[in-house]
Amino acid sequence: MNSLTNVNKLFEMTNNYYLRFNEISSKPLAEYALSLKVLEYKVHNLDESDILLLDLLTLLRKFRFILSASPLPFSSHKEIINGRELTRLSIQCKLMYPSLKYDIDTVMDNYRVLHNSSEKPVLEYLRSNFNDKIATGLVIKTASDLNAIEEVLKRTFITHNTFTIVTPSKLKKDNFYNRLIILGPTYWYPDFVFNCPRSQTIEIISYDWQLFRAPKMQYFIESESKISTLNHGCDIFVNKRNESPLTEIIEVNDQIVDYKKVEKTLSARLKHTTSDSVKAKLVGLTDMKGIFFEDHSIKNIWTISLQSEEQVTKCSINKLDTDSYLLIRTGTGRDIIQIKADEYLGKRAAKIRHRHSIWKKRLHNYTTKYAAERICRYLRRHGGIRANEVNLRNWISNDYIKPREYKDFLAIMKLVKLEEHAEKLWKEADELFRAHQRAGTVIRNLIIQEINKSNLGKLEIEQKMTFGLPDAENATFTAYKIEYVSQVVYQVQPQQLRNLIDLYHLGGL
Repeated sequence: MNSLTNVNKLFEMTNNYYLRFNEISSKPLAEYALSLKVLEYKVHNLDESDILLLDLLTLLRKFRFILSASPLPFSSHKEIINGRELTRLSIQCKLMYPSLKYDIDTVMDNYRVLHNSSEKPVLEYLRSNFNDKIATGLVIKTASDLNAIEEVLKRTFITHNTFTIVTPSKLKKDNFYNRLIILGPTYWYPDFVFNCPRSQTIEIISYDWQLFRAPKMQYFIESESKISTLNHGCDIFVNKRNESPLTEIIEVNDQIVDYKKVEKTLSARLKHTTSDSVKAKLVGLTDMKGIFFEDHSIKNIWTISLQSEEQVTKCSINKLDTDSYLLIRTGTGRDIIQIKADEYLGKRAAKIRHRHSIWKKRLHNYTTKYAAERICRYLRRHGGIRANEVNLRNWISNDYIKPREYKDFLAIMKLVKLEEHAEKLWKEADELFRAHQRAGTVIRNLIIQEINKSNLGKLEIEQKMTFGLPDAENATFTAYKIEYVSQVVYQVQPQQLRNLIDLYHLGGL
């Protein structure tokens, strides 16, 4: 199908498609959701940012979100939450906050009911209402095990398996379906899912206690006129249940971690600086993980984008966005690029890196004693041509091997009292730079090979995937969905950079 045909088909669907909201019910899940909402409200009114309370709420929110987003039986998600950790946190929180004891006990009792329940409301609703021969795309927000969902669908619709799991990114491409079923409230999904419908029949399934929100119907935003509005082009129906076990309406956010409270906690814990401290920003990841990256403009963070032709790219901390997936080294303690670069440098690698670290450390020490602008003025007076605060921050970083111009490097050498060794150190820095470039190209190509062999739809749904590198012992990279990029700048120790941390357990920081 050529692009013009696709545009015509989209135009036709946009002007005439059917959108129906279907409510399903589960009394145990509704009771759990409500009891958790009550607990969240009372914790908020305490005006407490205690880490234990935050950890408890984070785990409970994760369980609520996963169950409300999955077509699998509730008991299939037993391993999602560490039961022992949850029990430990609940006991500690009850001891510290006796006024919350009843509410915590209520939530935990409801959690245990769901933990052992074989109830599967979504699957039963699909079987009762869509057990036909119409080819259907099932759009889901997330899943801990995509293979398990596909297997359950095959067993449920064994006579005519017409269901295909669809990720939101597929709905940006040239894919059209006889029917789309979207699991979860509309605010979980990007606007284009509804703005540019890939089917003339779209069914939305959500629980009766979840917040109802009609999608924004704005098409061809750059145009002065709208192709369609709620009253023209889209017929909306609401299939509500006559009886609902819960009258309260709850907005279940797909962002489980309360990042504002995390920032507040980190600011309190990381307020002390030392001579080795570096400026860094926090990136929040799926699976309640986080990672610090140094705050500079160097493009040294590897990401995967499902939307662009060049899937693996490097960008700086200030250019990260929540549509991408962060690639993090997970299989070996050392930087795989550094390992490969050292192979190219041979026996001289250790001595080159040692001499390189000396001038880097001296430059860093100067920035802890004097203002950045004062240092830049010195560098400019001594021949530096690109000395400014941004570049100075880059030159200090171990992620940035050397300045682009020798004149800037020579000015730095004068500052750190190594002018007589400037030519030798510049030559070694250039060797180091070229070795890292060569190693980076090799590793990037290996990663691309592995990514091209992988099912990236699985990455989009599970939001996490590990890639092994051939010919590199124990070397793996794991892709995590980026959920949040903090604009707060923290002072952290160098060893805290680029290491995964658990955002539901911040006591170790």
